[in-house]
Amino acid sequence: MAHPHPTPDLPGRWPKIRAEVERVHLADSESAALLRALDGDGCAVAGHVCATTWILSPDGAHTILVRHRTFGWSVPGGHIEPNESTFEGGLRELEEETGLTRYDVRPVLEGPALVHVTDLVGERPHRHWNVGWLWTCDRDAPLSPGEGARWFSVDSVPDGPPGLVSDVTRLAALVARTRAI
Repeated sequence: MAHPHPTPDLPGRWPKIRAEVERVHLADSESAALLRALDGDGCAVAGHVCATTWILSPDGAHTILVRHRTFGWSVPGGHIEPNESTFEGGLRELEEETGLTRYDVRPVLEGPALVHVTDLVGERPHRHWNVGWLWTCDRDAPLSPGEGARWFSVDSVPDGPPGLVSDVTRLAALVARTRAI
């Protein structure tokens, strides 16, 4: 499936991305399906590889979301570019959408936290296979006001794409577990 700008399409062989997805901490059926699609074995819905950057406060009680024209409130992220890893693409998208840089955030894990999908309907239905990275950030870090980024309590996440609330809840628990170690 061709996209208006270059991006890794699925199914397709993308070994660099596959190596990242093999390290997903919350592996499930979506990450397994993405691995198969990255081997070129096909997938139920054609799509693109995307990266998301989940930002939680160090105590795991708050998360940053951005206003998205299609999905409402959503996690910062988007399409990765050719030869870009999901790690690199996630940080690029984070800066574009929130103003935060890699110097404002701290990784929670080595490797991606999860894979989540977003299905787009309409004239060109397709799937975004999102490889999600988990970071923490102090709540006083300045956010770019132009993109609509803001902090929300994980107990009161606004409407957004399907799975947003459950993913934020799972990631907040992951932050809490890593703090306890």
